[in-house]
Amino acid sequence: MQSPSPASRSSRSSRSSRHAWIAALAAAALLGLTSPTGHATSPEEAIETGVSYYLIASNHGNRGVTFEVNNSNDWALLTNDADSNGTAVVLESKDSGYTIRSTSSNWPGYDTWCSVDKGIKLGKADGCATAWKIVPGEDGFKLEDQSRRTVAHKTSGKAWLGPATEIYSGHAYTGFKLVKVA
Repeated sequence: MQSPSPASRSSRSSRSSRHAWIAALAAAALLGLTSPTGHATSPEEAIETGVSYYLIASNHGNRGVTFEVNNSNDWALLTNDADSNGTAVVLESKDSGYTIRSTSSNWPGYDTWCSVDKGIKLGKADGCATAWKIVPGEDGFKLEDQSRRTVAHKTSGKAWLGPATEIYSGHAYTGFKLVKVA
C-alpha cells in the first residue's frame, strides 16, 4: 500500500484544520455563553439543567418555540412573529442528550417534546420523552433525535417543527440558541 503523497496529506490536513476551525467558531457562537474565565464553552458545558430558557430559532427571524393545538394534541412550532421569545423550556439530562419540557401546555402533564413522524408533539415525560442531542451548526446548534433526524421548520405559513433526515422545498433545518429566562 502506498502512502499518500505530500500534496494529498496537505489537502487533508488543510480540510481538517478548516473543519476544526469551523467547529470551534460554531462552539464559540453557541448560546453566546462564556465560561467564568471568559472563554467560550460548548453547549453541553453551558446548559444548566432544570433552568428555564427560551429556545430561539436563530436562522428564522429569532422566533422562539411555542406550541399550538392541532388534532387534539399540542405540537411545537416557532412563534408567528420575529424576535418573539415564545414559551420557555427546561432541559433535563437523559442518556447522552436532553429532554425538552415546555413550561406550559394545554393539557397538564403533556409538556415534553416527543419526536414523531408528523412533528414534535408534547407528550407525557414517562411516555415519549425524546433524548435530544445538541449538534453544533452554522446558525447556533441543531437538535437531533435518537434516529438521527434533525429538527426542521416550515419556512412559510405556520413554522411547525418536525424531525427530518433531509430537507424538501418549503422547509429548513432549524438553528437554535438558548436565552436564559431572567
